[in-house]
Amino acid sequence: MNNTIIMKNSKEIVIGIYWGQNSTASLMVNGEIIACVSEERFSRTKNDERYPIQAINWLLKRFKIEKKEIKAVCFPSIVWPASYIITRRYTTYSNEDYWLEQKKIWYPRIYLKKKISHSNIFKNKIDLNQYPGKRFWKKFIKNMQLSEDHVSNKDTIPMGQQIRSEVLKKHLGIEKNKIKFIDHHTGHAAYAYFSTGEFENKTLVLTLDSFGDYINYTAHLYTPKKNKVLEIKKISEGSNFIIGRLYRYITLILGFKPDEHEYKVMGLAPYCKAGYSKKVENIFKTFQTVRGTKFVYKNKPKDLFFYVKKKIEGQRFDSIAAGLQSYADDLIVRWVKNCIKKTKVKNICLAGGVGMNVKTNMLISKISKNINLFVPPSPNDISTAMGACYGYYLSEYKKKILNKVKPIKHTYLGPEVDLKIIEKKIKRFYINKKYLVIKNKINHEAAKILANNKIVARFCGNAEFGARALGNRSILANPKNNFIKKIINESVKNRDFWMPFAASVPAKFSKKYFKIDCNIKSYSYMTNCTNTTNEGKKKLAAALHPYDETCRPHIIANGQNDNYKNLIMEFGKITGIYALLNTSFNLHGHPIVNSIEDAINIFIKSNIDALLLPRYLIIKKI
Repeated sequence: MNNTIIMKNSKEIVIGIYWGQNSTASLMVNGEIIACVSEERFSRTKNDERYPIQAINWLLKRFKIEKKEIKAVCFPSIVWPASYIITRRYTTYSNEDYWLEQKKIWYPRIYLKKKISHSNIFKNKIDLNQYPGKRFWKKFIKNMQLSEDHVSNKDTIPMGQQIRSEVLKKHLGIEKNKIKFIDHHTGHAAYAYFSTGEFENKTLVLTLDSFGDYINYTAHLYTPKKNKVLEIKKISEGSNFIIGRLYRYITLILGFKPDEHEYKVMGLAPYCKAGYSKKVENIFKTFQTVRGTKFVYKNKPKDLFFYVKKKIEGQRFDSIAAGLQSYADDLIVRWVKNCIKKTKVKNICLAGGVGMNVKTNMLISKISKNINLFVPPSPNDISTAMGACYGYYLSEYKKKILNKVKPIKHTYLGPEVDLKIIEKKIKRFYINKKYLVIKNKINHEAAKILANNKIVARFCGNAEFGARALGNRSILANPKNNFIKKIINESVKNRDFWMPFAASVPAKFSKKYFKIDCNIKSYSYMTNCTNTTNEGKKKLAAALHPYDETCRPHIIANGQNDNYKNLIMEFGKITGIYALLNTSFNLHGHPIVNSIEDAINIFIKSNIDALLLPRYLIIKKI
């Protein structure tokens, strides 16, 4: 898959920038997203929250865009936590720092009614050296430290927009009238809808997250008309949805990193014995319920950290994880059912951070046989870089937008592999007796290695956008061999033993292994979960959740990634298994590989047995 596009006659160039946890930049040309990449891929700092200057510069250089050609730059949030950026909250804070934040900032604010400055409490974390440099940040730091510089304080909005505008002007020379700020949930909703490609059907567009411009859930009905006009009707909106924030603080209470390791809590939940978590679930159920299409409090906790911590003290860690997941499932599924009942629409798309919960997504898919749920790639905040571009078009073209935009066809939106650089870098492997370099029938040879229960890393084509590796930046293995999980966990990825891997399967074989609940497209991006057939349980054991034997599949449609699919087919011819265990090509806690240097470094230092590149397969002999 290649994201090359002819730029010569392009007229409308829009850049979307999400500047926050895992800062990301996207490029839209004439209504089509042609590239999107996160700063962490270049900086090699996981979840890099700094201004994505390297990502933006890559977009400009790769597609030969001159700064004066840019029509607009759009940010997907009106509210913006400058203090989180200046203190590098998402990349430098330890768990001890997050506990300190609760004790030194939130407890005094909530219980003692004190005014506390985040950037003053964490002044030892302040990084003035980040772009655009000390002189720039010193203009704002004093005001931050003299104020309540947190996102729930609306007085911070003007400063947040000023900082982002001035940085853009310095970097790109963008005039103020070309800089746009759109509502956070508009970014989520626009991305979710325009990713579907379902421009002919009424669609229920749902967004759920922990915080977004003082709103954390919305429901809209998007109705395309015959004359390509789009009508949008609001169904529900509110600022009291509890699950995103509750997951964040339970993650911290259980000793994981909030805003990053919530997926570990979700992965832990199935291990709890049935019934053991009921007490915890019932505690959570006293907080909030659903009435119609609204989330309403039954008993609003004074805060979601100290109050909840006290309520669940003495409960087992697995019971807490399972109780939280059960509560989330119940609350969200009832809300979705009520939204469906109100609109009588069963074509659904979902985005927002809570949309990353694949177990809940699976239950939404099971609401009815007629449900068609679509959760786009990485539906959390990083994808609002693309949503910002669509949001800009919504504001510019109003109801006539369907004549102007194109859906996202795939996730391969990042840097491509440069063959010339690869050929230079692999010369050393030809002369090293520890390695064998193969140039012919490399997919077939790689399949043989995989069939022999060895581990292959694949670095081919354009990098995938987002958190999920979909074959091009992946570590691959035989999905039937349960022992392979231990090798990958301990000597390659250094990841938690209870976390499941995923499986890549060509669409032709998907029903052989999975109990598909809705449209195949819903399983294209590892954003939905499914139960497995008896054959799936047997042949994909290593790629399933170890306890409940569900799978978060990557089902490959025809034309989506044919070279990767060909590798799986070669493996299937040898083993009779038309699937591969798939996990991201990175070390635990580090970004997915971005350059051939990254790929070679991990290959050499880890227990990966072979590295699959375009035209080359490098094999370790010993």
